[in-house]
Amino acid sequence: MKTIKTIVLILQCSLLGSTIHAQSNLTNITPVTPEGEYSTPIWSPNGEKILFTDHHNNALFVLSMKTDKKITKIKSAEGIGYMANWSADGKSVVFREKKEGNTFSDLQVKSIQLDSKKESTLKGVHPDNIKGFSYAKSNTKNLIIYINQETLKLEAKEGINEKPWVITKEEGQYYHPIVSPDQKMVVVHEGPTMFLYPIYKNEKRKELGNGLASGWFPDNSGIITFEDKSEDGHNVTSSELFFISAKSSAKTQLTTSDDLIEMWGNVSPNGKKIAFSDEKSGKIFVADLHLKK
Repeated sequence: MKTIKTIVLILQCSLLGSTIHAQSNLTNITPVTPEGEYSTPIWSPNGEKILFTDHHNNALFVLSMKTDKKITKIKSAEGIGYMANWSADGKSVVFREKKEGNTFSDLQVKSIQLDSKKESTLKGVHPDNIKGFSYAKSNTKNLIIYINQETLKLEAKEGINEKPWVITKEEGQYYHPIVSPDQKMVVVHEGPTMFLYPIYKNEKRKELGNGLASGWFPDNSGIITFEDKSEDGHNVTSSELFFISAKSSAKTQLTTSDDLIEMWGNVSPNGKKIAFSDEKSGKIFVADLHLKK
C-alpha cells in the first residue's frame, strides 16, 4: 500500500489565471491488478466492479471489487477499449467496434452481457456518445453529443434523426467530448486545451487549461484530468491527476507521487474512491478520495 506524503502548499498559478492547490487528497492507494499493461479504469454504476482495457485498447477486462478481486477478460478486438463504458444497469459493457473489413471511420456500437457474453448491436447510438452511456436511464431527451467528422465541430441533437445544433462555434478542431452526468455541460478538447461548454444555454465557454479529461465527478461539480510529460517526446515519464471545478475553474492537484505515473482517473459513483492506471507498472490502483471542493 502506498501513501502520498502530505504537502501543505498552495501554489498561485498565473497560467490562465487559475489556482492550483497541491495537497494530499488520496489515501490507501492500493494496486488491484497484477503488474501488466492495464489502463483506463471505469467504475460500474453500483461501484462494485471496475471496467478497464489493456495499454493498446485491444481488450476489455472487468474486476470485481466486492469479493475476491477476480479479473475476467470480456472480449478482445482491435481498438474496442477506447471509450468503452458500462450500460446503465451495469449488466453489460458498451464498446465501439469497426465493421468487418472497414476502417475506424465506420464504427458500430455494441454491447456484451457480462453473464452470457451475448453481443448486440445498438441501433441509433452515435460512436462518440458512449462515454456517457451509463447515464442513459436519467436521459429523457435522448441527448446525443458527437464530433462532426466533416467540420470537426462538436454538435448535439435530441434523437438520432433530429436536427443538430453546433456547440463549438469557435474555430478549431475538437475531439474527445465528455458529457456531465446531468447532461447540462460538456468538456471537449481542442489541441492540448480543455474547454467547458453549456449544452443548452447560450453562454461563453470556459477555458480549463491544458490536460486530458478522463471523467466527471458524479455530482457534476467538475472533472478529473491528468497532465503527462515526456522527456523524449515518446515515452511518458511523469503524470499527475487533477480536479477542475466546473463552477470556478479552480484546479486542485490530487496526486504528488514520484514512484507512480498516474493517468485516466475515474471517480466512484459515491464520490469516495478513485481508480486510476499507473503508466510505470501497468497496474490499476484504487484510493480513498478526500477532496474539499
